Amino acid sequence: MRVQQQTEAFVFVKEEALPLRRRPLPGARVRVFSNADKANPDLIEYVEGLDYAVDYTNASIHRLTGSHIADWSIHPLYGLVGFDHAKYPDFKNGAFTVYAEYDYTPEQADPSIPSVMNKLSTLLPRVTKKLQTGEEVVYVVYGDSISTGAEASQESFAYFRRFADYLCHLFPEGNIRIVNKAKGGETSEGGASRAASDVVPLQPDLVSIGYGMNDQNQYEHSVGVPPSDFERNLRHMIETIRSNGDTDILLVTPCEPNPLWCYTSGRMDEYADVIRRLGEHYGIGVADVQPIWKLELAAGKTSESLLQNNVNHPNDYGHYLYFSAFVNLLGN
Repeated sequence: MRVQQQTEAFVFVKEEALPLRRRPLPGARVRVFSNADKANPDLIEYVEGLDYAVDYTNASIHRLTGSHIADWSIHPLYGLVGFDHAKYPDFKNGAFTVYAEYDYTPEQADPSIPSVMNKLSTLLPRVTKKLQTGEEVVYVVYGDSISTGAEASQESFAYFRRFADYLCHLFPEGNIRIVNKAKGGETSEGGASRAASDVVPLQPDLVSIGYGMNDQNQYEHSVGVPPSDFERNLRHMIETIRSNGDTDILLVTPCEPNPLWCYTSGRMDEYADVIRRLGEHYGIGVADVQPIWKLELAAGKTSESLLQNNVNHPNDYGHYLYFSAFVNLLGN
């Protein structure tokens, strides 16, 4: 089976090699672009052998001397530990991020459509019924800045739009209207305080709840929101939404922030565990992004290659990883 790896992001430092996430098929070519969107009018396709080189045997890629691909070693945050991004006017990675595509063989075959549909109807019964009958599905996206789609180059790459498009692919007659009620900079405290006013009146069919990134922020004496309070806030959101109808709910664990950022507490495991525990308690699906993100890091992806703002916002490939967590719920 042949699958194309798309929008795999890289931020290169000098001529240091980075691993490809998958092993290209024999004879497959790794193509590198300046943008994840092939229709972008300013798209640049870099030249293999001039701008970059690929070690197809060891599945790695590196920037070449004199390349048109920007070298991250000139970034103002290069080599800094415990940096405060607010002190640097240009702390993002957009100008240094490139995207690769290549063909590979997946380790596992896709599940059958009946299997996916069965899991979907169990996980999201209200959504499935409406999609089957062609009724409009109202999908409320709730959470912090990541859930606003922050740093995705366009909405089509944001995780929630990818998921909605995937559901409509399964149900060609389906119609999903996304209402984004996420708020940048917000913790679960803010989410709990406005669930009744900002979510319930919309009578949504589906709500995804994504908090934890700002809650875990480490300040001088404490984290933004302690895990016990974080749990209380999520419980309030879930119960408030559920008390006003049979809305389908999905919880989302956060990605990992840059460990070199001064506000990283290193306690994301605790917050992700709260989300998983509540998912089990309430019988709610959890789009578990964190282990997928950790697997990428363990495989050699750098935080710079995953975080567009170099702090805590995923780039287009990072949003794809978020989307993957949603699809994993269906066994795909």
